[in-house]
Amino acid sequence: MNEILEKIAEVVNNCLGPLNGLKVTGSDIRDLLIQLCATILLFVVIRFFLWKPITNILEKRREAVDTALEEAKASKESAKALEEELAQKLLDAKLQVKEMISTAEKDGNMRREQIITEARAEAKRRLDNLELELEQEKNSMQKEIRQEIVDIAFAAAEKIVAKEIDQDQYMNVVDEILKGDSK
Repeated sequence: MNEILEKIAEVVNNCLGPLNGLKVTGSDIRDLLIQLCATILLFVVIRFFLWKPITNILEKRREAVDTALEEAKASKESAKALEEELAQKLLDAKLQVKEMISTAEKDGNMRREQIITEARAEAKRRLDNLELELEQEKNSMQKEIRQEIVDIAFAAAEKIVAKEIDQDQYMNVVDEILKGDSK
């Protein structure tokens, strides 16, 4: 076997030339072959005994990460849908508030108009009552004035008839009546 290794070393030296003054010997080749065999053996052991458990662990980890990503994506979509729903509810609430304000304004305007109408009707009723009272007072005053005129005319007629009347006396009697000096 040493002879074979020596021949391989010669072939390597001839093909590669001296490596920086190093000469490859049979023991170096042997060490190289042992290292190569050990490496291959290590790969075989890892492949048959450790590869499946390692890949299973990695696969489970990948599935866990994928599941977490899917859950995060679903949560994000759920949050977005909830945000849109809340935004819609806020918009609806704002519209309801505007509608309530509009209704309140309409009701307030109607109530104001009703109060104004009632106040105008009350004012008109009071004005009509005042006009009626004034008319009654005027009629009453006219009756009193007529009665006083009749009384004065009657008193004047009595005085005129009681005295013999001439023009001067007549004027004196009228003056007396007007002065209120009725004797």
